Amino acid sequence: MADDQHEEVSKKVSAEEEIRRGITVMRRVVQGRSRGIILDVCWNNQGQLIEPNGHTLTSFIGALVRNEIPITCDDWRNKELNESKEKIWSEIKRCFNIEEERRGFCMKLAGKLLRGFQTFLSSKFLKDADGNFVDAELPKKYESLISAEEWEAFKSKRQDPVFQRISATNRERASSPAYPYRKGRVGYGRLEQSMLQKEESSETSLPAHVLWKEARVGKSGVPQEEGLHVYQKCEELSQSLSPDDTKGILSRALDVPEYSGRVRGKGFGVTPTSLSIKKGKAPSNRELHARLEAMQAELDALRREREASASTVYRDASDKNSINCTFQPNIPEGISHCQLYLSSPYYRMVGKGKVHNVSGVLLHTRELPAGCLKVSVDIAVEPNAALLYPSDDSDATTVHEAVGSFVAWPTNLICVGYEYVLRILNDNKDAEKLFFIPFNTGGHWLLLAINPIREIVYYLDSLGNDWTTYPDMKVLIDTVLQAFRAQRDIQTSRRGANSITWIKVACPQQRNQIDCGYFMLRFMRDTLALGRLMIPTDYFEEFKCAFYTKDQVDEIKEEWCQFMIELNVFS
Repeated sequence: MADDQHEEVSKKVSAEEEIRRGITVMRRVVQGRSRGIILDVCWNNQGQLIEPNGHTLTSFIGALVRNEIPITCDDWRNKELNESKEKIWSEIKRCFNIEEERRGFCMKLAGKLLRGFQTFLSSKFLKDADGNFVDAELPKKYESLISAEEWEAFKSKRQDPVFQRISATNRERASSPAYPYRKGRVGYGRLEQSMLQKEESSETSLPAHVLWKEARVGKSGVPQEEGLHVYQKCEELSQSLSPDDTKGILSRALDVPEYSGRVRGKGFGVTPTSLSIKKGKAPSNRELHARLEAMQAELDALRREREASASTVYRDASDKNSINCTFQPNIPEGISHCQLYLSSPYYRMVGKGKVHNVSGVLLHTRELPAGCLKVSVDIAVEPNAALLYPSDDSDATTVHEAVGSFVAWPTNLICVGYEYVLRILNDNKDAEKLFFIPFNTGGHWLLLAINPIREIVYYLDSLGNDWTTYPDMKVLIDTVLQAFRAQRDIQTSRRGANSITWIKVACPQQRNQIDCGYFMLRFMRDTLALGRLMIPTDYFEEFKCAFYTKDQVDEIKEEWCQFMIELNVFS
């Protein structure tokens, strides 16, 4: 409702100015076209007009509408308007470099501008100060746009009881908005563009409630106190609601209904569909068939390669004396609980089980492949994940089929829970230190900074989620610290046994879905630069900000690349 209110107020204030400007712009654009000048048009990733030339195109469309569409039009979808709409679109394409797929947006904008013109004429000339109807003559300044017959028909429609009842309702709603829009004729799309440019951000969009708050800041630069309360509520809701929640955070904070086909706080042109990933042209059946054949051929080649590798490695080894097996350096000797990972097509956990790092161990009377260990699969996290080394004895080819049996698993894809971390802590137990644990939740990187002596875990998540979002992570870290406490022979009461402190740090937040790893690295860099053992809950004063700029993210990217080069990772 607040968005509708600000639009109504803006129409009354600036419609006449827009009409004059539209006529001027139309002449300038048409004259430029005669000299071969075609203007480029820019759009943001949500499908909204932005600068350069976004404002110019809007004014040009408004001028075309006032010339081509009668003010008596009540239904923009009327098929009788198709010829006029086609003429409008043709003129737009002659003057602007614009794709055919943008026609829908331009036609919706044209309808919106027509309604704005009608509202302006009615408010300016057909109503007195109290909102009562005035039987006015056709204003001379618009005689070139409106005929006398058209004006009389327009006045007649405005006197209709049904129309007047709807008009009174809308007028009352727009008369005193609770959170008035204070950016004049600057729409949300161009406001977002200016904010991102000012902040030199690498992001392409901003959260709706961030835009909404900025749109309510006037020339004084001071935001409304009531608006700040709404913004704060949005921030709190963003910590608890799922990204897939069907009702927007801003609508919940304002306690107003969400209307179908709109996104509150984003402005004209943004729909729930435009916020999702835009789909390209659908492939033909022939193209799909060709892709499937190519994928099948690739899978067959990989299967042959894997089978060939397995046949050369799995040789009969019933004579145990012929086995030359050494313990793997990063996995404890003996049998340990573990997580099983795959690295292709992306790194993720596919199962849980036990790793048998025992000298002389065999797998079904055969020697293990080089670089592998024997594991028993207990739980299939990703049931259909293909085994790198299928079991000949059980005919298992997937993780699900391997549950309850033994298989070979690459050592570098086995994670032995907390034992490895605990060993590092024990090696450094004589001095208070801060240990960094970059943690991947399965598609997102966050940082845990642990002070094991004080049993404090600092939780830094660039998406702002709470640690309760990842219960397995918390159980793992708590287990590590409890085991570390036991090995240090620290006595605690029953209540104290659960006294591990988790602190959520209000760290800089990412505004896309791809920079989490760089933010995690930057958090470590900031902490190391200050050399402190404690991280303030509102982050370090020296590095405090709502988000990192593009330059700050690029800086950590360069440092990371240099670090990898120095390690000769790419040699």
